[in-house]
Amino acid sequence: MKIVLFLVVGMLSSLFGSEIVAKVKLLHGVVKVKKENSIKKKRVHVDDFLYKGDMVITSRNASAKILLKDGSTLILDEKSTLHFNSMVSAEQTGGKIFYKITSRDKKHHLKVKTPFAIIGIKGTTFIVNAKPKQQSVSLKEGLIGVESIKGEFELYKKKILAEFEAYKAKEAADFEAYKAAQNQYQKVAQTKSFDLKAGNKISFSGNVVKEDPLEKRESEFKHFEKLLKMMQ
Repeated sequence: MKIVLFLVVGMLSSLFGSEIVAKVKLLHGVVKVKKENSIKKKRVHVDDFLYKGDMVITSRNASAKILLKDGSTLILDEKSTLHFNSMVSAEQTGGKIFYKITSRDKKHHLKVKTPFAIIGIKGTTFIVNAKPKQQSVSLKEGLIGVESIKGEFELYKKKILAEFEAYKAKEAADFEAYKAAQNQYQKVAQTKSFDLKAGNKISFSGNVVKEDPLEKRESEFKHFEKLLKMMQ
């Protein structure tokens, strides 16, 4: 019922020249919005609508849960910035944001531009960290496309992942020594774009991209679960 009402309000707003793209569901701390073609920032409140061109900014120790028109959920951590270009395009220029995007067809899939890459999403759950020197994407479910903004990526993966199956038959006692020697990255591609599969995290340093398994990174997702509880 809430989604239907959201869509009705959205259609009415578009008739009057302003397109609603999202709604604020939960807040903690000070969260502001900067309208398109404006230099002023205005504090937002629960149940406020967000429009095409709006930029949402969370202050220190603040967070926000935002619902897109299709039911997708975004959670902005502190000191995060997200600019809504349209229903299918957004730009994250800072901070850390959790995305849970509902399934979309190719025509309506969401693109999120970051300072280090363009992320193409059809339907998945992931986190983008756009903090300086911590730039990364962690993917829990689904599949996303990663496209370079400038030049080609140098994509590296851990050698140990590819070689463990072959080594498995050897004595377990020797494995730790083997792992220490082999726990390095190997270059697997020089490419403008690639797909990231669920259960992995990629970290960016310029156009050098390193991929690691997500198993030891689940605390990132737990962090956003805590944010949700804190906002309720």
